[in-house]
Amino acid sequence: MTQATTDTATPAAWPDEPMRQQALQYLATRRSRWPLQEPGPDDAALAQIFALGACAPDHAGLYPWRFQYVRGAQREVLLERVMAHPDAQSPEVQEMRSKFARKLTTAPVVMVLAIRVAEHPKVPEFEQFLSCGAAVMNMLNAAHCLGFQGFWSTAPAPLDALLRSVMGFEAQDRMVGILNFGTAAQPPSSPLRRVEPEAFVRAWDGA
Repeated sequence: MTQATTDTATPAAWPDEPMRQQALQYLATRRSRWPLQEPGPDDAALAQIFALGACAPDHAGLYPWRFQYVRGAQREVLLERVMAHPDAQSPEVQEMRSKFARKLTTAPVVMVLAIRVAEHPKVPEFEQFLSCGAAVMNMLNAAHCLGFQGFWSTAPAPLDALLRSVMGFEAQDRMVGILNFGTAAQPPSSPLRRVEPEAFVRAWDGA
């Protein structure tokens, strides 16, 4: 027997119309920023960011996303572990140290992102990838609402495989990037530009 859950987000608890419009306007100002510096989100802010990640659409409740994060001195520890890994001892990989350092030690909070695809008769792989991406986008929006900036980038080979091994992800986990949180180190270099909605959405007229 399943127990019914109560939705606490009742209409009475929602913000009024002016506040909703302000929230939408503020979300529309979100943009990726790099490099990022201190201050970054503290424990309380990170808890809010992660909680918003869990609000992503998630067919069958699989939560296929698997994330780990580092900050402070642990960023350098992670970099050193990566560079000391047996698979990182070739001259070619050692020459990538500065590139890896930028990825892993620049931002105050560095999240390593992976997806663990589950076999499910009703949830194909592509849906699980979309769910993972939605969780990341929710976290980016949450960080923005808290006054921080975010930057989502790839973990180029062989960094992706090295991170999977060093950080103890499961063998079946597939790396989907690195998510950084902090404060923009400099003003935007260009105006914020968005594609107009007419470029990607239209009403179907039956024709």
